[in-house]
Amino acid sequence: MSILSPYAAERVEPILVEEMIAEGLTRYERDPNYWYSADGLPYGYDIQAPGIEVDPEELHLLERATAVTMGCAIGLHIFVSDLAGRPALARMAQQVARRTDGWVFVDFYDSPSADLLRCLGGAGRRVRADDAVYLDAEAMTAWIAHPSFHVVK
Repeated sequence: MSILSPYAAERVEPILVEEMIAEGLTRYERDPNYWYSADGLPYGYDIQAPGIEVDPEELHLLERATAVTMGCAIGLHIFVSDLAGRPALARMAQQVARRTDGWVFVDFYDSPSADLLRCLGGAGRRVRADDAVYLDAEAMTAWIAHPSFHVVK
């Protein structure tokens, strides 16, 4: 999952680490790039400039819609295709977005329905990007609680 934040990477990283710990992840001592859940699922993250992996047109769309310049892009990863570990990614992304005024990129298996978009938009703010959306923390909370919730890896 990815989050765009107007904050600089130096400000975001300690928040991200706190949220990973709060989710019950433990940093692997031999390689601090890896984190593990109690179930042994491997996670990690990267923080970079917002224009490196985000399409420039999409970034411009989000910045125009929010009237904010994004300072960094946060990538949260699970290194296995285990569906059980994906909700943790969503919860961490939601908390990081809440604490950093960020926007979570949500991709869908199928084009989102008008009802789903209305639900998410009613809970918080959303910015549509083709068949995906950027959600603020409040809208991300609604997505996590929605019966159709899923995380596309």
